[in-house]
Amino acid sequence: MFRDAKVGVISQARWDSARSEAYCTDSSYVGGIEHADEFFPRVWVEMNRRVRDPQKIRIVFLADGANWIWDRVPELAGDGSVLILDFYHASEHLSALCKELYGEQSEEYWRHFRRWRESFLEGKVQEVVAELKQLRAECKGKKRDLLQAQIKYFQDNKDRMRYERYRAMQLPIGSGTVESSCKNVIAGRMKQGGMTWSESGAEGMLQIRTSLASHRFLQDFRDTLRRAA
Repeated sequence: MFRDAKVGVISQARWDSARSEAYCTDSSYVGGIEHADEFFPRVWVEMNRRVRDPQKIRIVFLADGANWIWDRVPELAGDGSVLILDFYHASEHLSALCKELYGEQSEEYWRHFRRWRESFLEGKVQEVVAELKQLRAECKGKKRDLLQAQIKYFQDNKDRMRYERYRAMQLPIGSGTVESSCKNVIAGRMKQGGMTWSESGAEGMLQIRTSLASHRFLQDFRDTLRRAA
């Protein structure tokens, strides 16, 4: 059984008219050093703590392309939920592909990367995939295998890559809030110089850190004392 430190962020989405982009605010956090099947109930509990009936509001699930996440999202998602692949993770896949095909930072790298990334923002994922398939037919060996892997990634996630629609709905398309929490909520405290942790110690500190960052430490502390009594 594979277990690592996981963190989830539950936020409210707002729209910044000046920058024409959505952002996340009023965030709370859950974490655990555990299997995904144990972690997702934490997310469900926090969703229900934040909103009395999550099924009555539009909930957005925003994450990278990890299968362990998307395989379990349907357990939490309602009929009106919106599922979004982080745009910047999709862009990283494009960048890695362009580096292999055209050379890092080359003129051809930038020309293709910028054009394909813009196509993603315009909702033209299938057009990009069609181009990649044509390139695949012209390549052999390592480049062909790399193209096939990226084609599969984009095809598997195409229904979560409707970025023009998400922006029209004034929804966020990047998971920067989660990336930031990994650094500031967890790593900034638990990966300082010379630190080593037992699993139980790390789990305890992770719960303290997510509780503090969620501004509910006193309530969580009282609840813990009540359960221990």
